[in-house]
Amino acid sequence: MVLLANDIIQFSDATPRLKSAALSNRSAIAGTLTLNLDRERFVDCIGIGNTDATYFTVNGERIDFDINGLYLLKTPLNTGGLVIETDGTYLGRIGAGRGLVIGTQVRKEPGFFTTEEPRKTLGGQIIDGLGGYDYNVVSLDSRYQIDMSMLLEFKEGRRTIAKGYPFFINLEKEAYKLTFDKMYAMDRNQRTMSFESGIINPRFSRRWEFEECF
Repeated sequence: MVLLANDIIQFSDATPRLKSAALSNRSAIAGTLTLNLDRERFVDCIGIGNTDATYFTVNGERIDFDINGLYLLKTPLNTGGLVIETDGTYLGRIGAGRGLVIGTQVRKEPGFFTTEEPRKTLGGQIIDGLGGYDYNVVSLDSRYQIDMSMLLEFKEGRRTIAKGYPFFINLEKEAYKLTFDKMYAMDRNQRTMSFESGIINPRFSRRWEFEECF
């Protein structure tokens, strides 16, 4: 998988709504969105959530949008700003930065959940639950796939990670055992995120438990 741990849009002049964790806090956009970063930074992926757009062009490179999640750039950038063009009219959140390529074990554990709570009456009838939503979950194991440079990215992004901001994730390499290839999701143990170290090499492991967010 590829995961965005340190969202550099948090260090830009983007509006608070575009930085917000909740995708429902969407902003109106029209044609071109220009974002200035606090300094020159490395960008090889873009996180996109909750939009009516079908495409985004990031500093000249086109990305076709289908679902919330992380999109990889073919040409990485070292840049102090992003110029984004789109055919959309609104956007919930956008993220950017270095995508961490973290290998996962062959075993993948997807799940499909709902918050709806149907009720069974004394007469044995089922009454539909109201006000709930459906969401995906997935469990992945990364054994000694996280190196020191990746660990530093988690450290740099700890401000938003600890606040419970969902990750933008690309699961294209895992999709053959799932029914989706991208996610906007929280890890169940995100606020107390820890990593298991190797004995000899400075590489780390973690069990991921992702729950889709909106």
